[in-house]
Amino acid sequence: MNVDLTTADENERVRLVSLHGLSLLDTRAEERFDRITRAARELFNVPVAAVNLLDSDRVFVKSPQGTGLREIDRKDTFCDAAIAQPEILMVPDAMADRRFLDLPDVVGGRGVRFYAGRPLSVDAGSRVGTLCLFDTQPRELSEVQLRQLDELGSWAERELQDSADRDRARAVQQALLPSSTPGAPHYQISGICLPKGDVGGDFYSWSESEDGVDLMLADVMGKGTAAALMAATVRSAVRSTGGNAPGAVMDGASRLLAEDLENTATFATAFLARLEPASGRLEYADAGHGLSIIVALDGSYRRLPCRGLPLGLGEPGSWGTAHTVLAPGETLASFTDGLLDLYDGTLAALDDLAALVRDHTPAQLTALLQDLHRETQPDDDVTAIFLTRLQVAA
Repeated sequence: MNVDLTTADENERVRLVSLHGLSLLDTRAEERFDRITRAARELFNVPVAAVNLLDSDRVFVKSPQGTGLREIDRKDTFCDAAIAQPEILMVPDAMADRRFLDLPDVVGGRGVRFYAGRPLSVDAGSRVGTLCLFDTQPRELSEVQLRQLDELGSWAERELQDSADRDRARAVQQALLPSSTPGAPHYQISGICLPKGDVGGDFYSWSESEDGVDLMLADVMGKGTAAALMAATVRSAVRSTGGNAPGAVMDGASRLLAEDLENTATFATAFLARLEPASGRLEYADAGHGLSIIVALDGSYRRLPCRGLPLGLGEPGSWGTAHTVLAPGETLASFTDGLLDLYDGTLAALDDLAALVRDHTPAQLTALLQDLHRETQPDDDVTAIFLTRLQVAA
């Protein structure tokens, strides 16, 4: 039989791109997969059931039931043969099948005799893994059992596709964040947005205009996809009413959002600011946010007062524009309440944050917060903007 190696190599490349796009390799066990393999183990009365993902040279066991294995050489597995075909691969007795009788699982410690593997596909047919059953006794699956295994495989594929969809959603949400910094001289700015899950309800933005630099940070009630959808809606409403003083922008956005926020029983806290770079004058409006501070060179800080209810609770016309001045050497820090959870969860954490701001640049601050977020795994989205006015020698 002639085999087109070029086509085979390209198919494998596409398959691996689909697999790696799931971001599931080397991740911890998850209940959404474990309940599938648990059900399979009980339904088919087998000692081992697994969801396996096949990398270029290894099999990663995403959901092991009945085995402690997490990784196996791909060439030593039944699954390598299973993903080569679209149908379920059933091996009634491995010792009687020349393809598999020398596998370590067959002649080695586990003594596998029976295998059934249902290929798992994503992205228009890329077979990235298997839902498989193992037994130490020869056996066969009936037509009814094969249909049941196929249905469980469809369930596993939906979970895999959900992983792909969440990755795409995360990429889209991250793409909506600023991709470049304002060109205002003698200022440094950095922001960070770390959702609790794949996507979240926090966001920040900045942009330049003839009047200066506009900043925004918002936190939509809730977490996950629903909050992310409303966050995109809030972002769009604010951008469409830009060009005015922050209080007027808040009023205009509130009018645009009123029906959507009411229909979804949602509200959003927000902080809007406009910086005049030459003078350091900072005009701002606060809708239930209350978590913006200006940190001096010595680490002391002052909070910018909250003077309005969140969007969705306050009435249009209730948000005014306040102002302060960002002096040379000072830093504006505005953040969502998830940042407090990186410490003790209370406003006492402001002292620690101010000390951190005193000793680091905005870019260093966001890098440090990313590390702290990874260590603490808070139960909320974490978003922050840091804007420093540099000291300039006379």
